[in-house]
Amino acid sequence: MRDFFQRVVDHVATLSTQAERVNGLEQQVSNLNERVRDLEAALHQAQNTVRVAQEQVAQLQQEVNQHQAAAQSANEHVNALRETIVQRDNAVYNLTSEVKTEQDSHQITKADLADARRAVQEWEANYNKLSDDHKMTVAAENEWRQRANEAQAKVLELQAKLDRISSVFGGNVTQFPYSDQAAS
Repeated sequence: MRDFFQRVVDHVATLSTQAERVNGLEQQVSNLNERVRDLEAALHQAQNTVRVAQEQVAQLQQEVNQHQAAAQSANEHVNALRETIVQRDNAVYNLTSEVKTEQDSHQITKADLADARRAVQEWEANYNKLSDDHKMTVAAENEWRQRANEAQAKVLELQAKLDRISSVFGGNVTQFPYSDQAAS
């Protein structure tokens, strides 16, 4: 009889140790779930940042297109002025001033175009960095999800063991508070 009680006491001690481990695993699962939520929030924020950057890139591209059209228009106008100079020698002085003005305008337009191209390159670099950050965030999220799934599987395994132990003792073992059976 004494051996029986000693085995029961040993078995209860083992169950207590397993219950403490399960509580620790449940805390880890909770921490992992919180981390996943944080990563999802960071992902959402990164996606918003990427969307804003894409809108800005599109706007800058539109400005580049406008500048290119203006540059092309200015070149066409300069050619027309050259033809006029050939045809009208009497207006050389006035037309030379006009061409000079147009060339200055063209240089300003080219400088604006160069600035716009630099800005586009900066936005592309920023977009690439955000894209890389997004990929790293997704990879981290996947890793944490996998860890959470592994922890959940361990909890289910321990619950199954507890259920088997409970059936041996005729159902007199307390269920885990966060198990599927306790929730039903």
